[in-house]
Amino acid sequence: MFRVTYEIVTPESAEHGEAESHGFVNDWGCRIPIDEAMQSQESFEMSLRDAMQFCYPQEDSGSWWSECDGRENYQTGASERRSLHPPRNITASSYRRVSRLLNL
Repeated sequence: MFRVTYEIVTPESAEHGEAESHGFVNDWGCRIPIDEAMQSQESFEMSLRDAMQFCYPQEDSGSWWSECDGRENYQTGASERRSLHPPRNITASSYRRVSRLLNL
């Protein structure tokens, strides 16, 4: 099962070298901040098909896949970037197959 994470950077948080918010995206597409996620019993795991509805990866980090271009909020200047994380037990060959599926 795969997980989708997010990170939101605002102009103010960028000045301090930090993200304004980060956490998980659940299977309804809602962002759950990390502090709430750590207290939750929810696993945030979903099928690859479902995860691809919430994340459009464009780069391969070698351990997960990420969006290059943030989801810009032009009113606030905030930028959200999402990443797709494979299961911990994924094999190297399965990781490469998913990368090919994602066209990376």
